[in-house]
Amino acid sequence: MKRILLASLCLCLALAVPAWAGPKRITIATAGTAGALYPMGVAMAETINRHAKGFAASAEASAGSLQNLRNLAAGKVDWGISMNEAAYLAYHGLDKWRGRPVKEIRSLFGTLISWLQIFAPADSPLKTVADFKGRRIGLGAPGSGGEQAARRVLAYYGLSYQDIKPEFMSNPEMVAALKDGTLDAFIITHPLRSAALMDLTSSFKVKLIPVADPGFYRKYPYYTMRQIPAGTYPGVKQAVPTPTNRVNMYVSTRSGLSADDVYALLKAVWDHADEWRGVHPAVKRYTTLKDALVAIKVPLHPGAVRFYRERGFTIPARLLAK
Repeated sequence: MKRILLASLCLCLALAVPAWAGPKRITIATAGTAGALYPMGVAMAETINRHAKGFAASAEASAGSLQNLRNLAAGKVDWGISMNEAAYLAYHGLDKWRGRPVKEIRSLFGTLISWLQIFAPADSPLKTVADFKGRRIGLGAPGSGGEQAARRVLAYYGLSYQDIKPEFMSNPEMVAALKDGTLDAFIITHPLRSAALMDLTSSFKVKLIPVADPGFYRKYPYYTMRQIPAGTYPGVKQAVPTPTNRVNMYVSTRSGLSADDVYALLKAVWDHADEWRGVHPAVKRYTTLKDALVAIKVPLHPGAVRFYRERGFTIPARLLAK
């Protein structure tokens, strides 16, 4: 009889312990290990592990925006970074996502800023993108985010790849080709003063081609016009307007994270931001709480809405998920 009672008691205790007991595991998808985003994700996961009770986070390297969006949609990762542009198109079912919108993503906060920059030799007759007709133009690696951005800029100015001599190259190859005269100009999506661009401008006189037409930013609302400050590169003495693209952090609605969970995770991340923002100068400069919602185009997760409202933010109606 005692054995039966003991067995019954053990069964009741087992049933009373929830199946989800233990930390909730979340995976943060970043980008390649060579840039700033992977170390940022690793440091962010460590911050969550130290300060968000009940969670166990880890970061993983990835191929970037497109892979992360696919994995967020499939529920294979919980958080993931993506270019603002790619996430906007995916969420709304546009471009390569036409007919299959990725409605599973919700915004959390903005991180780095990616700058579209157009370089030409300082003595070049090229003044605007419209002048690129018939010219040899570097566009980046085929299929890359930078190449797609270059295609949009050209298209806005009435040019297709048939109108220019397109060259698909890596960023270091474009730098070398501009120096030796193989290219007339190139379009690159890169941080300001990156190592490759400083290598170019420290030994070769350049000018920057602007993208200043407000119509471009109306047509492509996921880009924001910013000024490349005068003096960013040697010999470039005037500020130059150009498109920028925010790299944002997203969460998947298939992650199983509740509004309370997302609120707790954001609180841990932002209350201890000094623990992860210092991993790279670009992260420290552009990833701040006050700018967390700048250029966000995909609706926020409800847990994020609660967090930012408590911090005094006014949430635009377009960022409230329906």
